[in-house]
Amino acid sequence: MKTFLSRVTGSALVLLLLAGNLVTAAPAEKHSYLVGLTPGVSPKALAAPGIELKEQWDKLGAVRIVASAAAAKGLENNPRVSYVEEDRPVYASSTGTSYTDGEYTWGLQAVNAAEAWNLNATGQSIKVCVLDTGIDYSHPEFTRGGVSVIKGSQNFVNDGHRDATDGFGHGTHVAGTIAGQTSSSGSRIGVAPGVDLYVARVLGDDGSGTTSGIINGLNWCQQNGANVANLSLGSDRGSRTEEKAFDQAYQNGMLSIAASGNDGGRVGYPAHYSSVAAVGAVDSGLQLAGFSNYGREQELVAPGVGTLSSVPRGTGIRSSVKEGQNGTETGYKSIGLEYSAYGNVTGPLVECGLADTAASCSGKPQTGAWIALINRGSNAFSEKIQNVMNQGASAAIIVNNDTASTDDPGSFTLGSAAAWIPAVSVSYNSGNSIRASGLGTGNVTVSQWDYSYYEGTSMATPHVSAVAALAWSANPKLTNDQIRSLLQKSSKDLGKTGWDSSYGYGLVQADAAVKLAVTP
Repeated sequence: MKTFLSRVTGSALVLLLLAGNLVTAAPAEKHSYLVGLTPGVSPKALAAPGIELKEQWDKLGAVRIVASAAAAKGLENNPRVSYVEEDRPVYASSTGTSYTDGEYTWGLQAVNAAEAWNLNATGQSIKVCVLDTGIDYSHPEFTRGGVSVIKGSQNFVNDGHRDATDGFGHGTHVAGTIAGQTSSSGSRIGVAPGVDLYVARVLGDDGSGTTSGIINGLNWCQQNGANVANLSLGSDRGSRTEEKAFDQAYQNGMLSIAASGNDGGRVGYPAHYSSVAAVGAVDSGLQLAGFSNYGREQELVAPGVGTLSSVPRGTGIRSSVKEGQNGTETGYKSIGLEYSAYGNVTGPLVECGLADTAASCSGKPQTGAWIALINRGSNAFSEKIQNVMNQGASAAIIVNNDTASTDDPGSFTLGSAAAWIPAVSVSYNSGNSIRASGLGTGNVTVSQWDYSYYEGTSMATPHVSAVAALAWSANPKLTNDQIRSLLQKSSKDLGKTGWDSSYGYGLVQADAAVKLAVTP
């Protein structure tokens, strides 16, 4: 208010002064905090003006309050308080992609899932709890023998959702990697199709949540007797309250498995805690993904690039690119750009370079549909597509310029929804192949799908959770500590010999883990 008054002059100032009691200070903004109590102290001891007690966790010796920053700061000097921390935000750990590559799930092959199934281990009688954005209850991947594999669900996000319905897609994708049942995608996707699934919606429709939501979801998973908790989420900051919650869950026999993170830095939280198994991501060449976090907490790695799984029905994007010349047709791996229009376009391919001007396309036909072939460059993808649209293009193919990963189509966005044309991207190598013998007739198809390819340590984590369930179903008498140990011992060593900070103990192997589980 002082800043505001200093800018008011003349008659306006007089009016404000005359108003007197109408000029009042704005109430201090309030935030959510987690407060640790010293042993034996009751939450009532925090009672004070401006502090609202919202919930308490007696076993953790902690409570959640809503208060102003000043009031929370004042609690730090209270001898009955051991700490005060922000109810920090947490986020889903993935990015969306949508390329079609023969429609097979390479992740199942990489972890030897089918070989474990042949050993009569499908995850039967094991409860896996997915703490994420929720789930599409009616997706066919979650019905086994006419009965839902979802045995319990609850919403822990205060956003008006009546249940754990997924409004973001991430949770449905993660759950499908664990418990997918069908092959309606053209391929099997679930590593442990025999498990019972429990869903704690702790992230909202924007993919974010709070520490308190994670704690409440974790407690709910334990109350339902979950063996494994999957957390494809994280934060770059730790929480003392959250760490105590995970430590207690581990002591109570549950195995928590979490994503290491996707910024190429150190392992995030909760994966960073010693009571949680941290999972990094590898690509189909079994190399650590460029986005994957790593460090001394890294425990295992699993497939996390180009991972096919379920998404809420109709929200996935399926794309294809074909080129025909001299009576032959060649298909190329492609990714539909985010916000691309749906459609099926056939026409001559036209070279448009960087598509950085409204006159960049050479040799375009005077009439009929045609497809712009564009190089990735410094100008925005939305600008490229708008420029070729202005020249009459009916569809567009962007060639990735990544020469380090020459078979990667990339994962790009048009920024926002608009009246775009169907637009996809292909890899550097694919672009060279398309151009090798001159540009022929192309076909670009972008359509809706109930599945999608995502990438991230979020996608690697459910592979590990599912392998843990397979091993546990082979020998339910084992403890969470024993399961964790055998996952390490049965993994495929990658990188330097033995444990290393990039790959941890290695790539999880379902068949080896199952065999080790039943070994006396």
